[in-house]
Amino acid sequence: MISVVGAGITLPFDVEPYQPHDSEYAAGKRLLKRALSHLGPRFANYVVADAKFATAPFLHTSDQVGLPLIARLKQNLPELAAAVEARFSQQPPMATFPYGEDWIEVWDADDFDPGETLEWTTVRVMRYRQHKKDGTIIQADWLTNFSVAKLPTRSFFKLAKSRWEIENQGFNEAKNLYGMEHIQHHHPNSMLVNWLFILLALMIERLYRIRYLHRGSHPILTAMQLKDTLWLYLRPARADSS
Repeated sequence: MISVVGAGITLPFDVEPYQPHDSEYAAGKRLLKRALSHLGPRFANYVVADAKFATAPFLHTSDQVGLPLIARLKQNLPELAAAVEARFSQQPPMATFPYGEDWIEVWDADDFDPGETLEWTTVRVMRYRQHKKDGTIIQADWLTNFSVAKLPTRSFFKLAKSRWEIENQGFNEAKNLYGMEHIQHHHPNSMLVNWLFILLALMIERLYRIRYLHRGSHPILTAMQLKDTLWLYLRPARADSS
């Protein structure tokens, strides 16, 4: 699933099925390329992804479509993860700031070695440590090819946190509120059509509920009239042959 995040409203708008012997990041590469080809490069300013997408092929695909990338760093890039741990664990945080009721410590450096597989000059990594009121501490490392000049540390932290919009307002709501997890179909194309209709319904409902487009002078339509109107607008336009 691919979603627009970080703009005050989360809008999942496309999905990509796995192919035989496929992987999640390979499907993600196809989805990212298709999204850019359909919507154009200005629909997004960056890509945010979980650690499983922090592989050289996916990072290079993001470069190819012209979008900077922010991805969670775990042991998927072991040499980089080890270098980050060796440096940041020996240094005090470079900044601290409040985050709601929590307290954040951050480390940020843009001169890590990309290794042999990643075709970047250097890698920038931010570590944040989130101290919660109950004493829980959450620590996470994130990598990016954003420069410090274009993305200050606190903005880097904010964009990294937007990853959870995909999980919470994307996957969780689609499965728990819209039935995406229990589609009663087995043919691959039928399942894909159902997924796309669910995303369409989710987007329409969310745009209405959150953005609330005020009703104009048109009369109130019945549910059937709304369905017929939507169907007419979704049908492809046909040229007048008369």
